[in-house]
Amino acid sequence: MKKIIGIIFISLMFCNIGYAEITFIEGKTLKTGEWESFRVDTVCVSHLKEWGRVFVITRNMSGTISTVQYMERRDGKSVPILC
Repeated sequence: MKKIIGIIFISLMFCNIGYAEITFIEGKTLKTGEWESFRVDTVCVSHLKEWGRVFVITRNMSGTISTVQYMERRDGKSVPILC
């Protein structure tokens, strides 16, 4: 019985289904040298229209991807920018 409960618990833990809408805002290719360039994209990720957050995604030519949430400073605190 413990094994069955454990299997069900672990299965539900890894069964995360999320629905999000990703809207492309802006994209640019930046050259840093003769051989290197980076792709910088700004996207809005929201699962509800009024709760969307802005993310910046960077990619280099070797395939490394980095994602950062875009923040701003308001009243001395860092808060996410809504889209």
